[in-house]
Amino acid sequence: MHASSLENMYLCYDRFVVGSDLEKKEQVSVLDVGGSDYNGSYRDVFSHPRFLYTAADLNKGEGVHLVLDDPYKLPLDDKSIDIVISGQMLEHCEFFWLSFQEMVRVLRPGGFIFLIAPSAGPEHRYPVDCYRFYPDAFRGLARYANCQVLDIWLDERGPWRDLVGVFARHGQPSHARPASRPARIAPIDIAAGTPEQERVQGQQPYLDVLAALHGALRPASYLEIGVRHGASLSLAQGPAIGVDPAPAIDRPLGPATSVAAQTSDAFFAAPAVPLVCPPELIFIDGLHHAEAALRDFMNVERRAAPGALVVIDDVLPNHPVQAERDRRSRVWTGDVWKLLPLLRQRRPYLSLAVLDTAPAGLLLIGGLDAGNRELWDHYNPIVRHLREPAAPPAEILNRSCAISPLSSAWAEFLRNIRDRSAGGVAGSLKQLVRAAGQGGLP
Repeated sequence: MHASSLENMYLCYDRFVVGSDLEKKEQVSVLDVGGSDYNGSYRDVFSHPRFLYTAADLNKGEGVHLVLDDPYKLPLDDKSIDIVISGQMLEHCEFFWLSFQEMVRVLRPGGFIFLIAPSAGPEHRYPVDCYRFYPDAFRGLARYANCQVLDIWLDERGPWRDLVGVFARHGQPSHARPASRPARIAPIDIAAGTPEQERVQGQQPYLDVLAALHGALRPASYLEIGVRHGASLSLAQGPAIGVDPAPAIDRPLGPATSVAAQTSDAFFAAPAVPLVCPPELIFIDGLHHAEAALRDFMNVERRAAPGALVVIDDVLPNHPVQAERDRRSRVWTGDVWKLLPLLRQRRPYLSLAVLDTAPAGLLLIGGLDAGNRELWDHYNPIVRHLREPAAPPAEILNRSCAISPLSSAWAEFLRNIRDRSAGGVAGSLKQLVRAAGQGGLP
């Protein structure tokens, strides 16, 4: 299973299961057609004990509960399953319309079918590879099996560019609900590590740097991902929106500031993203996994104003334990640091600068290109690489790649962006890096 497929199944859950009548049931039956655990399983999406999860496949395998004698016959009663899911199976099914008809047959009224299949990508026989799908194919399936389409979307992330379809029996409301599922991260009340593991450093608090950027840029619109208590969001002086699945605001916000209580993935997946105008300053401080920060950057780059500045938090862990994907310390950056070498390699024409701020550094990005497809077309292999275990290099841990926010070079940068000189944000960032003697990032 590739990363975007699992993320799309989470999005199906967020938009259609959260807040539905199914959440009120004590037990919800889930059938995964083609559900062998091959490089991952959708079981993680339905991990709550209320879900009775059954994976059906043609052969015995990891995670398989039900072995099918006939690929086009499910040994289940009519209208017996609440949620039927299937991902990366249809392209390997010679007569996929017969399999889909069976999914509809066993679906209960009020339930959902979540279907994911590639619209692109290389041949991958398992044991055969027959088809790629476009939205009209799913609409045709619904007509053939006499069910209704609730939603269809085509994911642009390559190489597979998943087609996602949500289906139900006729007569079911067709609108998706906005979701606010809690973020999938470790709880904050984790036991403290050693003093060295909990160490923080930095020449200036990151909030002071953000305040200076607001003052210099005076952005017409500000976007923040990861609001928490609102300390950074409260710095906005004009129109602003914060995105967080569980905001806990404990201070006043500006009169033109609003908060979207949802994950950033759900926020950007909405048909109409509620931005007053393209943001000129964006702060990303969301989930502490590199692929989550990558998705946020990809999404904001497409929506940002020309000449916008993106700021990403937590790129300088203070100890290797803080940089682990699974949290073991209270001070925790996760592996967001991996964005530095990734963007340097994949997007060499971006302007990048790292600041030595407390507690965990900031990455500034300029020179955005909304039409660039490098990250989109290679998203899944990029994420597979990002998830491989790796320790941050010495340049990250000792901060030798970072620029001091107390330096004259930083003061000059703020003057340049305030006066809209030095070639805008991108040019000012390049001048900052040269003036600080930082030839590049690790």
